[in-house]
Amino acid sequence: MDKLKRHLTGGAGHLLLLAGFAAYAIWYARDAFAAQSKIQNMLLIAPASAIVLVFVVLIAFSVIRSMMRGTDVAVPDDEPRDTFQQRYGTFGASVGMAVYVIAMPFIGFDVATVVFIAASMVMQGARNWIAVLVFSLIFGLLPVWALEHVLSIPVPTLFL
Repeated sequence: MDKLKRHLTGGAGHLLLLAGFAAYAIWYARDAFAAQSKIQNMLLIAPASAIVLVFVVLIAFSVIRSMMRGTDVAVPDDEPRDTFQQRYGTFGASVGMAVYVIAMPFIGFDVATVVFIAASMVMQGARNWIAVLVFSLIFGLLPVWALEHVLSIPVPTLFL
């Protein structure tokens, strides 16, 4: 079992994950089309599925290239994990996502999204506060604006 786990931590595991993402995107688009093939239903689903598939192909080429070069080997499990991000990154991201979803109705989708993006960037190692602020404001408020003004979907917000 350890050989399988060690093998799947490199490029083969990444390719399997990408195949799962591609399969889900294709299934979701086909299911949505089968449920209702009108343009209103497919207006966002078809382009989103296509974007996912394009990214999957691009990332797969990158992974295959690194596998061919032999640089796809993951960090061995016996090396010490000494940074906060390496020790608690996955758990912290999971807790952050739960707090984000729970806080959204109370503080608004706009504020919760901006704070979640900023906190995620800081947890992943971003230290330029101007970049964190600008990026989180743009990519936190743009979806809220698009949902409310472009798609006319009411979402609970604090400022927008």
